[in-house]
Amino acid sequence: MTDRFESILDEGISALQAGVPLDEILAEVPEYAAELRPLLYAALLLADPNPKLVPAERKAALHAEYMAQIAELPPVHPSFGEKLRAVQSVIKRRLTPKMVLNDLLTVIITVILTLSMAALVLSYAARDTIPGDLLYGVKQITEGVQLLLTTDDARQLELQNEFNQRRLAEIDQLVKQKRAAVVNFKGTLETKSSTLWVVEGHTVFLPADVNIRGTPEEGDQVEVVGLLRTNNVLVADTISKVE
Repeated sequence: MTDRFESILDEGISALQAGVPLDEILAEVPEYAAELRPLLYAALLLADPNPKLVPAERKAALHAEYMAQIAELPPVHPSFGEKLRAVQSVIKRRLTPKMVLNDLLTVIITVILTLSMAALVLSYAARDTIPGDLLYGVKQITEGVQLLLTTDDARQLELQNEFNQRRLAEIDQLVKQKRAAVVNFKGTLETKSSTLWVVEGHTVFLPADVNIRGTPEEGDQVEVVGLLRTNNVLVADTISKVE
């Protein structure tokens, strides 16, 4: 067999393994179709672990013919040009609209699954964080997504209350650790004076430049955004009446 035929045979077997139909491969090299057909057909059958439509004796004959011709092949040492043509041929077959779409879908699905797994891992790692921790922003984003995906009003209100309880618990942890952080929580305005308010059991100091939205009175629900200092003094930045 010539080097040219050996190269074509190798390309044909590679194409079969890539899923290119046998007739399509033979159509590209009609001058070698007669010699290639039995070899490629045998390779195709041998690659199938459970051929259902080929009699056993026919399979055995093809196997013998394939092995006999393979035994005659000398060691193949393709030139650089032949390797380049083989690569170009494979690329040409892969650049069909169907193959490109399949590859694109595979990449998209892989990226989505990877991002989903990363989001789950980060969400799990961030669940016990408190303000000032590296992953606390991930915790807030996760809660925001939960609220965004909840369409039932009762369940959404339940989640909001649950998340607010987390904010209050986080303040308690910050106080115990004497850490400074920006905090945000909602609660009942229990008592108020010119400079000190008590909201949901937490004493809030009101500086001269505090931003008070609405006219909160004792018993109203308010939202507090402020700075908890290391000396456990909570200084309000904004206090809003919750309607």
